[in-house]
Amino acid sequence: MTGFINNEDKQKFAVTGKIGLISTISPFGEPHITLISSIQAKDENTIMWGQFTHGLSKEYLRKNPLSGFFVLNMEKKWWRGKAVYTGDTDTGEDFDMYNNQPLFRYNTYFGIGKVHYMDVKDFSGQQDLNMGAIIKGALQGKFIKPFVKPCPDGIKKIKGLSLRLAKDMTSLKFLSYIDEEGFPIILPVIQAVMKDEGRIIIPLSVGGDEIKKLKSGAKLAMFYANLELSSVLLQGYFAGISKKLGVEYAVFDIHKVYNSMVPVVGYIYPMEPYRTVH
Repeated sequence: MTGFINNEDKQKFAVTGKIGLISTISPFGEPHITLISSIQAKDENTIMWGQFTHGLSKEYLRKNPLSGFFVLNMEKKWWRGKAVYTGDTDTGEDFDMYNNQPLFRYNTYFGIGKVHYMDVKDFSGQQDLNMGAIIKGALQGKFIKPFVKPCPDGIKKIKGLSLRLAKDMTSLKFLSYIDEEGFPIILPVIQAVMKDEGRIIIPLSVGGDEIKKLKSGAKLAMFYANLELSSVLLQGYFAGISKKLGVEYAVFDIHKVYNSMVPVVGYIYPMEPYRTVH
């Protein structure tokens, strides 16, 4: 990792046509991934992003400022890093810049309510998606799927749109784990395949070196999104590395399912009771 964001990276972060993700840590020690397309680089050591909905990630950052970020553009280039949350503002030059962008300036319902800042502690520089390895892994996952053991509890945890996203081979998929320094790290695992409604298979064609370092039982999160920006967050546990028919793969067992889309965000498995808002 390079440790700083250069001018070229900063310019590419500024475009609106990108996937931006922030990973935070819940009070239960679980990674939590949020889609934040407004993420930009303020300077070589600072990431900023605009808030126009309220979710758990902002609460988590105030309790634990260690975070990870990830950016993927339409050219299949990606960047990631570690950061420490430093605070927010609802006034000033950055606030005005966000709200004067066409996406928010002419939006009747949503504007940017706050701008949040994070100090960059480690930065990857530009990376390329290895599409050959992704396609190879996806085909391997589909091939070994019938031979992989199902989720041991047998509970169907994902359904509806979440299930469609998990089944769709073209969905974007991102894994988050917590590293030895306590930072949540985001890794693209687009090759992942659903075994059943409680278990995900991740062939090691991409990110294998990182995934192999994880300890069995480690808390993980997996974020699914498509190009229409439908999304869902799965949280669960690393169930180790296995091998079938010559293919090495990791196993992710789902424990929770979080709907990250407005208007109603929250856990849909286990189902949360609705809160009355006055």
